[in-house]
Amino acid sequence: MLKNHALRILEESLDYDVGFGDLTTELMIPKNQESEAVFIAKEKSIICGIDFVIEFMEKNGLTCTPLVNEGDNVIGPFLKVKGNTKTIITLERTVLNFLMHLSGISTKTNRIINEVRKINKTVKIAATRKTHPLLSMIEKYAVFVGGGDTHRFRLDDMVMIKDNHIQAVGIEECFKRAEKLSFSKKIEVEVDTLDQLKEVIEYKPDIILLDNFEFKNIETALNIVSEFEKKTGFKPKIELSGGINENNVENYAKYDVDVISMGSLIHSATSVDIGLDLL
Repeated sequence: MLKNHALRILEESLDYDVGFGDLTTELMIPKNQESEAVFIAKEKSIICGIDFVIEFMEKNGLTCTPLVNEGDNVIGPFLKVKGNTKTIITLERTVLNFLMHLSGISTKTNRIINEVRKINKTVKIAATRKTHPLLSMIEKYAVFVGGGDTHRFRLDDMVMIKDNHIQAVGIEECFKRAEKLSFSKKIEVEVDTLDQLKEVIEYKPDIILLDNFEFKNIETALNIVSEFEKKTGFKPKIELSGGINENNVENYAKYDVDVISMGSLIHSATSVDIGLDLL
């Protein structure tokens, strides 16, 4: 499913880019000319998307020789391609945009995880659903390649009771309705205050998300969870989220939590610099 989705994105992107034809390439390049070219990472990058790109280019008649594996940390040449010169040049921007975007996400994710691991060896760094339209699946895949956790791919992955659900029907009614849920799905609840945490934990959800908590309140929240565990033997997984980014994540990683989720892994990732040169 993921591969088919990625290939469809590449194919539709190429159709849009070419339009009625690549005017420059059609005019400049002889029809039967053959060339070799190399993809080059111009900065240190966790390469993501190379397997999809190889299949896409080979479907378009090119021969590919990977010099690295998906997820490798690379600077310099990482993929050679051989075939019709017109095809190589016409596919160039579509393929580069794809690789640059996904590798930007995986590189950012990996960089953050390496910093967090200096402080906390076990906490998961997860993405959120703050993704770009139609690209969510492959952007989450890029987080995975970078060593992060994908969290929910879609709304049908789990029940996640958020502030607007609670505002609409109340906490008690949310959990009452959640009783219809299949045993195979987890329940996570977002809480905004310590009082809300105390109310929610009584229902024993699988995961509690502390949303936009101040540092002093995180410590208090963890004490509440610890006391509840002593009393009942139950401890939910604890997730932190809200306003967490590359510049402040280390401050959150100091706490004994299970997950730190960051929308910025995807929505603020900068594309890495990758080029293609004919040889």
